[in-house]
Amino acid sequence: MMRRLSIFAAISSVVFGLAGAVAAHPDIAASVRLIFALEGTRLTGLTERLAFDAATSARLLARFDADRDGVLSDAEVSLLADELLPRLAERNAYTELRLDGRSLSLPEPAISDLQLHDGYLGLRLEYRFPEQPEIRASTLGVLLRDRDLVIAFRPDPTMPAIITPDVEGACSTSIEARPDEAYFGGLVTPSLVTLTCR
Repeated sequence: MMRRLSIFAAISSVVFGLAGAVAAHPDIAASVRLIFALEGTRLTGLTERLAFDAATSARLLARFDADRDGVLSDAEVSLLADELLPRLAERNAYTELRLDGRSLSLPEPAISDLQLHDGYLGLRLEYRFPEQPEIRASTLGVLLRDRDLVIAFRPDPTMPAIITPDVEGACSTSIEARPDEAYFGGLVTPSLVTLTCR
């Protein structure tokens, strides 16, 4: 039964208990750190490190911690990952990728890490590009948004983006608010993280 239930719908019903609550404000908050993996100026991989808010993390723990020991065992993590990954994949993990303004298709994501740390559930999603986009003299943009506003994404306040390997001066990242990309009736302005290479 649990495997058939959308984890986000499950959380929404637990937190609010009313279908109309989603229209009022997001159910889930997640901070995002992006890691760009490069070979020269070609993008080989993109990693998203998501950290869910404490309330969401606690509810996920309560739902999936079958033995009620306060931690997630390997088996419980596997069950959670099996539920979470298909739901995220259906929506491209709410990720929009663009190269010089043109949409790029994302490969299927894989969960490489899922753990509870200091009361926060952390999720690491990895994308590996079979055809590696060339970023030289171009700008790659990454935008995360849930147009239904079940999840509110925000960049990691301490380190929103990392380049690896970090070749000094070759590539750089920036972040900007995009009011032209506002959604949910224009009420929510997303942030665009960009990677630019010379």
